Amino acid sequence: MTTEQFDEDVHAAILASRPAPDMQVAREAGEIVEHMLGDGRSIIDPSTTIWTAEAAEELRARIGDNPIVGAGQGQWDKLDLQLKGAPRAVVLLAAELVFLREHPLRSALPETRRAHVERVLSHLDVAASIPESMSSWLARPAGTAGFEPGSWYNGALWLHVIWVSTFVRHWRSLAEHERDLAQADPWELQRVMLASGKDRSDIRNALQFLARPDEFEPISSAGMKSKIRAALSDRIGGPTGDGLESIDHDLLAIRAALAPEVGGPFHFWSPGVAELWGPSDINTTTEPLDSVALSEPRPRHYWLYSPGAQASEWAEFSASDIMAIGWDALDDLSTYPSREAIRQVLDPGGTGASMKNGVLALWQFQNEIAVGDIVYAKRGRREIVGRGEVTSGARYEPGRPSFRHVRSVKWTDIGSWEHPGDAATKTLTDITTFHDYVGRLEALFTEDAELEVPTLSSPVPEYDMAAFLNEVYISAERYERLSALLSRKKNVILAGPPGVGKTYAAKRLAYSMMGAKDPSRVQMVQFHQSYSYEDFMMGYRPTESGGFTLTEGPFYRFCDLARADDPDRPYFFVVDEINRGNISKIFGELLMLIEADKRGQELRLLYKNETFSVPPNVHIIGMMNTADRSLAVLDYALRRRFGFFEMGPGFDSTGFRRWQQDADSPTLDALVAVVTDLNTAIGDDPALGPGFAIGHSFLSRSVGTSKDGWLYSVVEDELIPLLDEYWFDEPGRADEWASRLRAAVA
Repeated sequence: MTTEQFDEDVHAAILASRPAPDMQVAREAGEIVEHMLGDGRSIIDPSTTIWTAEAAEELRARIGDNPIVGAGQGQWDKLDLQLKGAPRAVVLLAAELVFLREHPLRSALPETRRAHVERVLSHLDVAASIPESMSSWLARPAGTAGFEPGSWYNGALWLHVIWVSTFVRHWRSLAEHERDLAQADPWELQRVMLASGKDRSDIRNALQFLARPDEFEPISSAGMKSKIRAALSDRIGGPTGDGLESIDHDLLAIRAALAPEVGGPFHFWSPGVAELWGPSDINTTTEPLDSVALSEPRPRHYWLYSPGAQASEWAEFSASDIMAIGWDALDDLSTYPSREAIRQVLDPGGTGASMKNGVLALWQFQNEIAVGDIVYAKRGRREIVGRGEVTSGARYEPGRPSFRHVRSVKWTDIGSWEHPGDAATKTLTDITTFHDYVGRLEALFTEDAELEVPTLSSPVPEYDMAAFLNEVYISAERYERLSALLSRKKNVILAGPPGVGKTYAAKRLAYSMMGAKDPSRVQMVQFHQSYSYEDFMMGYRPTESGGFTLTEGPFYRFCDLARADDPDRPYFFVVDEINRGNISKIFGELLMLIEADKRGQELRLLYKNETFSVPPNVHIIGMMNTADRSLAVLDYALRRRFGFFEMGPGFDSTGFRRWQQDADSPTLDALVAVVTDLNTAIGDDPALGPGFAIGHSFLSRSVGTSKDGWLYSVVEDELIPLLDEYWFDEPGRADEWASRLRAAVA
């Protein structure tokens, strides 16, 4: 067999391994992509040329040069304003671009995708109808093909418009022979995309797939691609490089290697394939979510670090602006996919020793330290010898005689300072959560330090009402009411029965009102019966020497942070189980200061000879479980200062119904129906009422390894014990509903 024949056979095997529905989605959108890369004509109005540098630049400028910041409007409302008065070609370009970004989304409802295209087309002076072919494409049922990226993709409309517009502008600037080459060679097309400007990997990956589904995976997440490649690269002799092109090349080779083993069409998250690279309980119906992209932007971390035993390497490290760790028997740390893989190398004899501290230090050095983090170098337990800021990722330098695992650090302070207390003896310790300790360390390096607003080590993504409604199961009308209440009162309590997502909603409410997913402006505490003013605001704490020191509490520090920032940037303090604490005991003089019309007014503090005020940009969100019988009536002083928002089960919300449809589980459908009836019975019971209803969170997320096994566990281990508590004096009634719940999951 010739090399050419071999390549043809491999290519045929790869094509046979790709699911037909995905290929169909790409073929449909590919008609638009062909016009984008070719004659530039609109598929909606073929008489108009839209994929031009001029139209693309105007669309980019309308979005990128005219950003509308804030949570008062959703991303589609903002786009409406930005398209107002736009030329016909620009509106048509925006409509077809919206189609391209939403067509490959697995869970997007057909009516939603069509509504978005029609919404953009409504800006045309002379109406244009969606052609029959596109109408049939838009009618594809949800859950049948494509990828499932999550809200980080769904909420990035404006960034996607900017990137595609920038790419089109760059594409049209190329010489004709360069465009011809890129149309013929998928890897050249990728290189052109990467060279077009600042990369936006999620929409680029989507467009790559739509343009060349034979070569590129239907995975929008760059992080997920990297994770799959890292776990399966042994099947192709190891990774071929670190670049984005290498990752896609390797995924194609991995698919070719897996095709004979799988023996049919597959996704990388198909049953039997997902287990090869991901956890056994991975959701095999959709693309796993990108943990990097979905997670909140990471705040700056603080690390205590030993540059060799008794700082033996400090002279070299400080002079070279690096930090490094030993364990030189290990190869490049990036090649170890887990802590267990590191432990096995450190324990070649299989003694079973945990080597916990060494394994953790190596893992954190490679995977958890981030650019922008602060490192304090120490000698022994009593001396700090330097402070620096991390400026690079981890790298392996095999040419070094020792300490080959290296990061670059800008050492801003070098000298000798007495450590405030006893330092941990470990090589590397994350001390971020010890706020007082970090404060004392920082004070060593600044005589008159001003409070620094927390720094994030990754960009802050936009987050708006649309993103909130995509994740929290309430209606748009109720969200508008809730956000207006919090803006007016400054303080709200989310009250409701267990499982309605109060805690889940609180942070997302804060993000939506900020207009950004910025965890540095959100802090959470939980009240309990022993929680006090000293825990919340400030009080005296014992020291190692046997004395006491005045320690500032989380609310005091949070107000200082908010006061140091722009007063127009809102901050949110979240209190879980707010009705479990003794409110008068915890808030003290703050009960007056937290009132909306008392913000900025000052009172003298109980423990400190200074005055204090709650800044106007601080909002308080409390959560209260209405089904907790152990709680006393909520303090009336607190009721007057907070707005109360009732949260109920969201089974009838658009978001939950979409999730239920995507789950495609008759067992889930049956259980939802029984729980809905059960909630009616609970609400009608004079001894209980709506405040004891069963929330949607019980049924919103699978945790088992089998498709429906987790539902049985929810019924037996969560719902039935809850009913036994509700109807402890009516066991017959509890048994009746237990039987109905069991029948639903039988």
